[in-house]
Amino acid sequence: MIVSLAVFLTSCEKDDGLDSNAAIKFESTYHTAKSMPLNGALAEEVFIEDFMINIEEIEIEFDDDDPMFESDSVYSDYEFDGPFLINLMEDGNPLEAFILNNVELPLAAYDEIEFEFDENETPGSEMYGKSILIRGNIDGTPFVFWSDEEVEVEVEFEEPVFIDDASNAILTVSFDLGTLFSPEAGGVDLGQAADGNGDGIIEIYSEDPDGNAELADLISEKIEDIIEAFEEEYDD
Repeated sequence: MIVSLAVFLTSCEKDDGLDSNAAIKFESTYHTAKSMPLNGALAEEVFIEDFMINIEEIEIEFDDDDPMFESDSVYSDYEFDGPFLINLMEDGNPLEAFILNNVELPLAAYDEIEFEFDENETPGSEMYGKSILIRGNIDGTPFVFWSDEEVEVEVEFEEPVFIDDASNAILTVSFDLGTLFSPEAGGVDLGQAADGNGDGIIEIYSEDPDGNAELADLISEKIEDIIEAFEEEYDD
């Protein structure tokens, strides 16, 4: 599901002790519902329309070799507590969301970012009790998938990233729903889902009102597999 990560900043000589603004941008990549259905073996058209995630915590880690962060330094890794409710697709259109805008980080080298998906604990929120929520339709019948599983993502930068005082730094994390749900790309075939109770909504989650619990497990396993592969790609 996570297919790319990039850090955009302008190189400049460091000035230790000062702060620089930084932000994290989450985005999704996927053809719009109007232009490209995800065809499955048992369904002619599968569309993804809405995609939301709940991130409970983000941690940005300093490079251990940076002189600012030796053992006697007053600085420590930066942790940001959520929840951060991120909407990455609406009505079939990919969106982008900035969080932690204008965070002041010390001018230094950073070598890793971690973020944690976890269930939302805000009563009344449509994400309450969920960490991931995906909606769409299968051959015209609405479907909903959600998970409450906790998922941790750790990404090590291939080279330490220096945040300087010349510009803002933007860390971009991209999600590709085509990779997750396109059978041609090895993704999960949503076309096998069924409306078991006949209420007009195909429900895919562990409580299993429609008999799709096994499919929900496959989706969760696929998400974990893609994240593990992504982490290995960025593992030094």
